[in-house]
Amino acid sequence: MTDEELIICSRNGDADATDTLLTRYKSAVLRCARSFFLSGGGRDDLIQEGMIGLYRAILRYDPTKNSVFKSFAALCIRRQIIDAVRKSNSGKNYALNTYISLEDSCPLASGAGENPEERLIGEETYLEVIERSKNLSKLERLILERYLSGKTYAEIAAEITGGEKSVDNALQRIRKKLKVES
Repeated sequence: MTDEELIICSRNGDADATDTLLTRYKSAVLRCARSFFLSGGGRDDLIQEGMIGLYRAILRYDPTKNSVFKSFAALCIRRQIIDAVRKSNSGKNYALNTYISLEDSCPLASGAGENPEERLIGEETYLEVIERSKNLSKLERLILERYLSGKTYAEIAAEITGGEKSVDNALQRIRKKLKVES
């Protein structure tokens, strides 16, 4: 079947037609992804972005525009990857890409302890976080202590004056302070 026939079948709900197109053009995605670098991500992330671009090309292709699907797909793939690289380099998601998980730092919150080695590593990490927490304000230390003991934002907010938003803001500041020193 031609690309155009497969697109029509895909739009009519034929998942096999969609899979065929995705498989047929995966090599184009791989070629395009090879020429880019995504800070904070890997090659697989670029390939995934390219596959999203390919899927969008399948959804948006209009055969009445006198264009070949192959060219349209290549353009969509490239634009999707470039958009991902731009977003990654903009610094807008810096906090999300460089965060540390407080849950992984606490043997109580993470459920560590089934394996003695994991428990020891968890306890060492927990002690390191506690040591670093000396640079936190009194309120931040209280919130961190309660959070690491497994309390929810609502429970912490009920104990400490302020709402859940202030608890969330404090935890964001805590993550940032702990990350800067690591």
